[in-house]
Amino acid sequence: MCNTLHFPSPLRDVNAFEKRKQVGKGTYGSVYLGADKVTGDIVALKRINTEQEENGFPITALREVKILKALNHPNIVVLREIVTSKDQGELPKNVFMVFEYLEYDLTGIIESREIRYNQDHIKSWTYQLLSGVHYMHVNKILHRDLKASNLLVNRKGELKIADLGLARSWNKDMRSLTKKVITLWYRPPELLLGNSQYSSKIDMWSVGCIVAEMFRRTGFLKGKSETEQLDLIFHAAGHPTADGWPDVETTCPDWVKLKPKELLPRKIAEKLRASPLPNPAWITPNAVDLVDKLLILNPKERMDAHAALDAEYFFEKPYMKEASKLNMNFTVKSIHEWEARMEQEKRMEARRAQEATMRNGGARPRPPPR
Repeated sequence: MCNTLHFPSPLRDVNAFEKRKQVGKGTYGSVYLGADKVTGDIVALKRINTEQEENGFPITALREVKILKALNHPNIVVLREIVTSKDQGELPKNVFMVFEYLEYDLTGIIESREIRYNQDHIKSWTYQLLSGVHYMHVNKILHRDLKASNLLVNRKGELKIADLGLARSWNKDMRSLTKKVITLWYRPPELLLGNSQYSSKIDMWSVGCIVAEMFRRTGFLKGKSETEQLDLIFHAAGHPTADGWPDVETTCPDWVKLKPKELLPRKIAEKLRASPLPNPAWITPNAVDLVDKLLILNPKERMDAHAALDAEYFFEKPYMKEASKLNMNFTVKSIHEWEARMEQEKRMEARRAQEATMRNGGARPRPPPR
């Protein structure tokens, strides 16, 4: 197979777009808000740095383009075109993927305290996420990096799955796949226990973590290392048992080394309902049941997307609303994870500067009179 990528001709030049501001940072380049200079259409420009790659073009980007061109679903982000810089030799120095632009990502929504979303949003976005995941799985595609920041939302209330850089085609006969996929907080136990012959159920664990995160407005299992992540999983979902996961020792080689003498019980419901919560009433028994079935340790028993779309949670009051029926009058007009992190860093820097001023003899605020 030839390692050099030859683009079909002609490709538009990136100067056809006005780059307005950076809104994100992806695996292989920055993401910018842009506008088509002719039509005025607002787009997201994802830069692919070809100069850092030995073969000239990241394999993950090639895979993402190929997969996105093959998929067509209302809950998967649309890749409109590929554009390049003018300085083209055999391979352009700068290549941009041009996507439809969505004003929010789910992490930005969850972490922005100025945005008030409710159970209507959670239910609709969960259903939309499952619809997109089901479509991918039916078409034998694993996403392998589902997380809140990779889920985009527009002002119409539509949720779309993005960033398919780690996605790949899959079939059940594949014997060895890389275990270093899925961001740690959303990584399922089979990957953490060394399973390299996994299935589409790895994405379903991620979906369960995302749904729990929406309810709690914070990450559900927030480990800082693989060891800590496993510990958090076991304290929430219990340890694997012979009844619940009979082939764990043969499919997950690291479990033999980690198996404790005393097994922890399953406590997903308690962990999901643990305070503080924005609104405990949102987490109904049917909501708990859905998350619980998505976070089953044994991937063979874990709920798939097709079954999840038929969960009782979507048929209880308040009934699931279509995107167009959601109240999207948020006070924040646009927010993404990268922007939220930048704002958070600015606030922290200001706080540290204020504390430093006070330590160096600056005036301290006087307490109010009693």
